[in-house]
Amino acid sequence: MNNLDENEIIKKLSEGDKVSFGLLFNIYYKRLSSFAFYYLNDEESAKDVIQDIFAIVWERHEELKEVHNLSSWLFSMTKNQCLKKIDHLKVRQKHTDYLKYRELEITQSALSDLDTSPLTFDEINSIIEKTLRSLSPQARRIFEMSRFEQKKNREIAEELGISIKTVEANMSKSLKVFKSSLRHYLPFVIYLLQ
Repeated sequence: MNNLDENEIIKKLSEGDKVSFGLLFNIYYKRLSSFAFYYLNDEESAKDVIQDIFAIVWERHEELKEVHNLSSWLFSMTKNQCLKKIDHLKVRQKHTDYLKYRELEITQSALSDLDTSPLTFDEINSIIEKTLRSLSPQARRIFEMSRFEQKKNREIAEELGISIKTVEANMSKSLKVFKSSLRHYLPFVIYLLQ
């Protein structure tokens, strides 16, 4: 999502626009869920965290006027909610399964050190833009339609007049390029590849 779209969503959502909230939910739900699942390794816990995030976003929508990088803000909130969830799970696990407790401690430490600052997201966006420019025009369009417009392979093939196999081959190559260029930002690559 480019900054203009993001700024418009922030503006409308801060005014209580439900359509913008729905758009925000559609754009970020899967990405944030994957991010939370990566650290919590439990689908139900990840869903709980993301439901809490979107409840907070709606309850505090007026505060969005102060947000300058929506991705950073949402991932920071998700990170913090995951840390709270891990604290809760640690208390439960400490009494029932010491190895699971230790695993949660390690995950919590790694997540605490994760940088979700706007500067990091600006750098990631810059790498994404550079990587997109390095793709062939067809591969770039296919990637954008799949990941940014959330279109299915069949829709992309029909719209571009190509086979589904061509779409799949281009996506596979593009994902390899993105994995390589974003290798230092592995936890955030997950949201891009969803």
